[in-house]
Amino acid sequence: MGLLISLFACTSPPGADSAACGGDLDADGVEDCAELDLGTDPELADTDGDGQDDGQELDCGADPVDVDDQCYACGWGHDDPGDLDSTGSAEGDVIANFEMIDQCGEAVELWDFTGEYYVLFMTAAW
Repeated sequence: MGLLISLFACTSPPGADSAACGGDLDADGVEDCAELDLGTDPELADTDGDGQDDGQELDCGADPVDVDDQCYACGWGHDDPGDLDSTGSAEGDVIANFEMIDQCGEAVELWDFTGEYYVLFMTAAW
């Protein structure tokens, strides 16, 4: 027997019953109750108007209320914890954050891959 703890506290809008809070009015994959807690619009699938619905942005680690924070086209997550500092280039050090172009032609930042294992294949031509 385990204990299940909800990630979001259900704070229904004034005058709404608690049953209305559990639905997904805009069908973006985020329950209305969670949308209220996140500050997203439960009646608008794409709160920030960037072309990706709120559920997609939450899945990839983007901020659904920030139009400038979007998921990478190839689906890479935004996993930069925001507290990394480059310590050098020796084994065990945190390498400097750098930008590279992925197979979708989009610039991605190295630190967005924090906490995962990937094979990085790089080439150069002169």
